Amino acid sequence: MAHLPASASDEDLIHFADEWASLLEAEDYAAAFAFTAHEPSMSWTPELIREVIKSYGECSASQKVTLHGKPTDISQRKEVSRWHEDGSSGMGEIWYDLNIDGHASDLTATFHVEQGADGLTVRLNDIHVM
Repeated sequence: MAHLPASASDEDLIHFADEWASLLEAEDYAAAFAFTAHEPSMSWTPELIREVIKSYGECSASQKVTLHGKPTDISQRKEVSRWHEDGSSGMGEIWYDLNIDGHASDLTATFHVEQGADGLTVRLNDIHVM
């Protein structure tokens, strides 16, 4: 289930995360869930993703992720880290701060990036306050 070619740049990985956030902005949690692979130990479901977002900060049922956001006392972080091959399939991670209702937040999605024979797989690891 490769999402990107092995040659994908950091910019390509951030664009992938932006596309995922766009699905969250549309509140299509099932599509956002299907868009990535998932860390099995985290037991992600579309409903759990929705619950984490709706429970952030003010805990409003109407709040949602927005692709764009104005900085508050924090600025949105979109960061890719890569590391040297260590024999495992893991080759990096994405840290992606979610904007909530048009404002930057400290609710961060983290993704593992794994190298496979057919390209890179992006695996949702966690969504939590950083």
